Amino acid sequence: MKLNLFLAFLFTSTSVFAVTEADFKKLIKKHHFNESTLGLYVEADGKSVIDINGGKSMVPASLTKIVTGGAILTKIPLNKKFVTELWSKAPIEGTTLKGALCLKGGGDPSFVSEKMWYLVNEFVRTGVKTIEGDLIIDATRFDSEGFDAGRESVRVDRAYDAPISAMSFNWNSVNVFIRPGDTVNGPAKIFLDPVSDYLELENKTKTVEKSGVKTLEVSRVRLGLKDKIIITGSISKNATEAVVYKSISNPTLWTASHLKEFLKEREITIKGVVKEGECETDSKVLAFVNSKNLNEITSDMLKFSNNYVAEMLVKNLAAETVTKNASMKDGIEAIKTYLDQVGLRRSDYVLENVSGLTRDNRFTPKQLALVLTNIKNDFLIFPEFLSGLPIAGIDGTMKNRLKGGLSLVRAKTGYLDGVVGLAGYIGRQDKGPLVFVFLFNGGFDQGLAARPLFDDLISAILK
Repeated sequence: MKLNLFLAFLFTSTSVFAVTEADFKKLIKKHHFNESTLGLYVEADGKSVIDINGGKSMVPASLTKIVTGGAILTKIPLNKKFVTELWSKAPIEGTTLKGALCLKGGGDPSFVSEKMWYLVNEFVRTGVKTIEGDLIIDATRFDSEGFDAGRESVRVDRAYDAPISAMSFNWNSVNVFIRPGDTVNGPAKIFLDPVSDYLELENKTKTVEKSGVKTLEVSRVRLGLKDKIIITGSISKNATEAVVYKSISNPTLWTASHLKEFLKEREITIKGVVKEGECETDSKVLAFVNSKNLNEITSDMLKFSNNYVAEMLVKNLAAETVTKNASMKDGIEAIKTYLDQVGLRRSDYVLENVSGLTRDNRFTPKQLALVLTNIKNDFLIFPEFLSGLPIAGIDGTMKNRLKGGLSLVRAKTGYLDGVVGLAGYIGRQDKGPLVFVFLFNGGFDQGLAARPLFDDLISAILK
């Protein structure tokens, strides 16, 4: 109902498109940009109204997720759910499972603490208190490639570069919360969420008397098969809480460690060790939990430009046609088939990474606009795609941009060093929305100024 009301407002607003290409060029000059670094394209009712380098092949960064989202919503049923299950072929004797317990990953990008707690509570009702065998983690729905070869080659410990696996947990990332300590010169208080024995913590921080100090640095390093979080620097005793998000390196062990912790909370003990493998086919399902609907997960990807969710969804797209070991290569082929249907020629674009975490991708603003127009004209997926886009001044990656009442702009953002993008829809009076794609490819320093330029271009359209 809320979406329908918003759509009604979106398409009956008082905004009228009146800006010209000359107006755009004046703003470009005012912001001291060279036109050659920009690709700006606006379309109304299927016709170009602004075209400044609209046919230029450019690095799209996270605008790539427009393509990925369109393909996912088109090729997978909107009510699709990804299932995480606990299997075993062993008999239950009294309160003892006389063998191994297998956690079978269904490729759920939304499998977080709440979902694991639900799964464990389902298992509790079996009456099992002791598992005599091993804990087996089955991630064979996907292949073993945790880091897509299409990403940038240098790995970082930031959450946006988290590995993917069919059995993943909490976006394969940890939240690190930091608060001032109880005494000056004492260490800061550190809280890891979620908590398990997978992570070791090294706290080298100090709480200081002086106000305005927050020189904290957080890093994640490999520690054998596990990880260590190292925190250094100082924080004022009156400082507010800081939070940092770090990826983990071993999804299988990360997930297993938390499952053991959750089972322990319900007084269930595993006597064996953690192993990677496959659930035996003659096992039975002892507990399961469904993911959110596909359209809700796709919204998570678009609202917050989540690279992890994008890659998980594309491997699930591949898994729709293969029984196990779904690969990114097969998922990208499925997206290219979608783009064939949209009307793009494969020789005219480059798609190496589905989240946009690379400089090797290439699309023109016109091509991205064609995808947006195709989505707009498909009633089956357009409401879901539109509701997933960040709303300017309201939420997602557009929360702090173009503020001022209920925004008429829903747009995907994109960013890499020297690459800035903004693309989506603008509502108009008594007509369908405008489609727009803005891209900047240039120097890092000027890239920081591209966002205000793009916001001013949008504001000119809305006048």
